[in-house]
Amino acid sequence: MRLSLRTNSRILRTRFVIGPAALACLASGAAAQVVPQRVTFSIDWMSPSRALIPASHGDVLAPMPGGMPSFAAPPPAVVIPGGPVGVGLGIPSYGGCIGTPPGVPCPIELDALSYGSDAVIRPGPTPAHTYEFSVDEFATGIPGSPLAPNVLSEAPCGDSAADIFGDLGQPGAAMGIMPNGNTGMIDGNGLPSCSGAVYPGLGLREPNMPAPVAVIDGDDVDAYDFQDGVSPAVPAVYFSLDAAFPDPLTGLPNTGAGPANGFPGAAVLVTLVPGGPPVVYAAPALLGLNLLALGQDDLDALALAENGAPGFQASPAPFAWGPGTPFDMLLFSVRRGSAVVGMPDSLLGIPICEGDILIPPVAGGLSPFPGIFVPAENLGLATFRLGLGNFSDELDALDTRWQPQTATSYCFGTATTCPCGNAGAPGNGCANNLFAAGANLTATGNAQVSADTVLLTGTNMPNGPCLYFQGTLQASAIFGDGLRCVGGAVIRLGVKFNVGNTSAYPTGADPLVSVKGMIPAAGGTRFYQGWYRDAVPFCTASTFNLTNGVAITWTP
Repeated sequence: MRLSLRTNSRILRTRFVIGPAALACLASGAAAQVVPQRVTFSIDWMSPSRALIPASHGDVLAPMPGGMPSFAAPPPAVVIPGGPVGVGLGIPSYGGCIGTPPGVPCPIELDALSYGSDAVIRPGPTPAHTYEFSVDEFATGIPGSPLAPNVLSEAPCGDSAADIFGDLGQPGAAMGIMPNGNTGMIDGNGLPSCSGAVYPGLGLREPNMPAPVAVIDGDDVDAYDFQDGVSPAVPAVYFSLDAAFPDPLTGLPNTGAGPANGFPGAAVLVTLVPGGPPVVYAAPALLGLNLLALGQDDLDALALAENGAPGFQASPAPFAWGPGTPFDMLLFSVRRGSAVVGMPDSLLGIPICEGDILIPPVAGGLSPFPGIFVPAENLGLATFRLGLGNFSDELDALDTRWQPQTATSYCFGTATTCPCGNAGAPGNGCANNLFAAGANLTATGNAQVSADTVLLTGTNMPNGPCLYFQGTLQASAIFGDGLRCVGGAVIRLGVKFNVGNTSAYPTGADPLVSVKGMIPAAGGTRFYQGWYRDAVPFCTASTFNLTNGVAITWTP
């Protein structure tokens, strides 16, 4: 096997397609609107951009113009204010906090957000970017995380707290700690960071350097939602307000927005009509919170799929949830300093961390506390469980996303097709010397020649070179320790180096798949595969193997 060994250290380039829907700004007396394909978020009480947008840490914001991130983005705009009655969320204390300068706490902080229509997580592996999230300025990420820009690459220069990151795929929820990485999806300001990363931003201020004092130098995204598909014109807005206990890392107080307005900081609230009033949707006890001490837990991130029945129906177990079921899917995290941090979870029996994606307690589970649905390590976040400090990286905001069905997988490694019966897991290539499941190739993004955002991602490969290539025909023939699934006119897209057993094409300044693959403007179907080095003798005398194949049908 001959692979070019030219190192490509350039970083992942994240691309957005700006949709035709314009952002509907709120006028006096207008109903709050959620425009399809729109990003909304909030920022915390120390964020300096609050000076540009009065009382913004209680408001729902959106990037301008058009409601989607952009390069060198202008400041965001308020699209759903925390008040007043008849327009926004109806938070009672809102009016008294307008004009409070950044760094001065006032009890209106909005620290979790959903519209009840987030992507429903089903059993089995999930593709990359299913979970999108933010962290605070103290997050460091896991050493060795692949696919920069990520928390690890952006944190040293303070360019992580205003960013949105996506996971690199999960092998299956509730499967325990399996450290992985993350990658930048949306930047804070849309300008180059110190790592060299450039990707569309929200119009916020960076950097935000970690310091245990109220230093006002940059913004922190505190709640986030990307609205996929068609949404109700006047949605219910689900959210959480800040608790009152101090941050044990900084010693600074939280704003106490929940208690100041008559709500627990560990509750999920809902405003059903513009202007409120907000009411409790999910009480802390149903989430396994505030069981140790009243007011000592704080819900800090939220993803929700409402089943359509009035009120909250907690799912008794993973995957029993979603529209058409008796239960709601509610995923969340807790703030640093919450009493539940360090307690055994009900699903895996391991200590809860600030970066975990949690679910309500499992019926008959291992404890009365929340269950760990996705451990923080699987998102590429540092934890005390890994011995990386007394505090874990904090998951500040969360959304679950529908991923475009870009490709169809084919040519799987089975006992009858692989060269020595080295079958991989269903959907993968043939087994290799490190992974009995074999390597897997997926494709996400928009397979449109005029607006290409396709990303090919290979996993479960030994660290070393991997050639991503394209062909005009399907094939299925033994090749090395695996199967060659691509034939016809073949184009080499690029050689990437697996880090953490993962790589992707395109990254950095690589040409788009449609450009390098010379896809005609009219589109067409092409076939893709990853061919990787597996130098340890395993099956045949060969020193290479391949992923499964994927077929992509390109549109103009």
